[in-house]
Amino acid sequence: MDGSAIRLKSRLPLVMIVLLLFLQIFSPAPPILFVLLTLCGLMAVSYFWVKNLAPQLVIKRQRRYGWAQVGDVVEERFIMDNASFLPVLWAQVRDYSNLPGYSASRAVAIASSGSNQWITRGTCQRRGVYTLGPLAVTFGDPFGLFEVTIRQEHSDTFVVYPAVAALPPLLDPRGLVRGSGRANQRSLELTTNASSVRSYVPGDALNRIHWRTTARRSTGSLEDIYVKEFDLEPSGDLWIILDMNEAVHVGQGNESTEEYGVILAASLANQMLHHNHAVGLVAQGEQPIVIPPGKGQPQLWRILQALAGVRADAEMPLYVALQSMGSILGRGMSAALITPSPDPRWVQELGGLLYRGIFVSALLLDGKTFGGDQDMQGIMKILADLGVPGRVLGKDFHFESLGRRRQQRPEYRVLGTGRVVVVNPGDEEQSRWASVGQ
Repeated sequence: MDGSAIRLKSRLPLVMIVLLLFLQIFSPAPPILFVLLTLCGLMAVSYFWVKNLAPQLVIKRQRRYGWAQVGDVVEERFIMDNASFLPVLWAQVRDYSNLPGYSASRAVAIASSGSNQWITRGTCQRRGVYTLGPLAVTFGDPFGLFEVTIRQEHSDTFVVYPAVAALPPLLDPRGLVRGSGRANQRSLELTTNASSVRSYVPGDALNRIHWRTTARRSTGSLEDIYVKEFDLEPSGDLWIILDMNEAVHVGQGNESTEEYGVILAASLANQMLHHNHAVGLVAQGEQPIVIPPGKGQPQLWRILQALAGVRADAEMPLYVALQSMGSILGRGMSAALITPSPDPRWVQELGGLLYRGIFVSALLLDGKTFGGDQDMQGIMKILADLGVPGRVLGKDFHFESLGRRRQQRPEYRVLGTGRVVVVNPGDEEQSRWASVGQ
């Protein structure tokens, strides 16, 4: 324990001792002396009790997991040891953790030279970076005269990552599939994007000859042989741009455009990384977030950790943020914007990105379904004119958990005849009800 403090719960016993002592001096009587000595003895015993227990109590907390996601269960085990020969008749453990929906406070009792342990559980309701601890243990003597508070100032950081959902194919941004777009840069390697032809020069590979053009223009000389020129393929790198402008977000808590935007960003990153694409993240805020594109599970954890603490507290509107992103987004990359903003100025800024060969798509959050007055239809029309794929998602959009998706994988069953059949979860139950109905 970091420190303890003993205090007298009430001054009434001290007042009574002074009064009895005054009466005994000026009007001595055996009953007064008896009460005085008894009260002094109780005070001495009570003080000795708590004074002896205070340094002998030790409490430990052990967390089962170092992090969690929204919806996961946080579990801690507490062990409280009493090395004193005196029992702890009652003790109140107060937990000052700031994790929403979780509290480890409780009342316990411990025998002399004994130990008590218990487990507390809670559901992680909101993403964020929280602290578990500190602790304060309060106990007293059997007569209720003194009270001791022992504080344990140690606290641990606990990160609750945003939920990651199994997204359907919301968008098919150009540049994420091989051959689906052009970067308008010539490539020395063979790609699926043949953009033009040029005259043959010594050293060109025969498989690059464009035979139709050669046959149409040929006069029999080498100068009339034409080879194909290829565009550099889009890199497949995806930048997720999350709008965290405070002025455009509506809703409260988990039912807000802010939370839906974070879940979409986390889920889209997981989906693209699962398909072996490099993914980066940009979000404006009090502390701007810029995570360069990367691949693999470590990149997902970097993105989730950044999204865990991000809040819609930025004063910078999206169109201003896009103006400063031109130097970050490389040519031929893809960018997915997640925003509830109905301001057409940010759509106008997309022209510069498109001109630089950046393939843009948009996931628009419908603020009307969250209690706002944003109308995204005008934005969708402008995006359609620019050829930018977009989709509007409302509060009714269902996020399917990855766990449920995994549970729906097909099961294989061997019949009595030796035949192997595929059984989808739920098929057996449906067939059972069907047979009963028949």
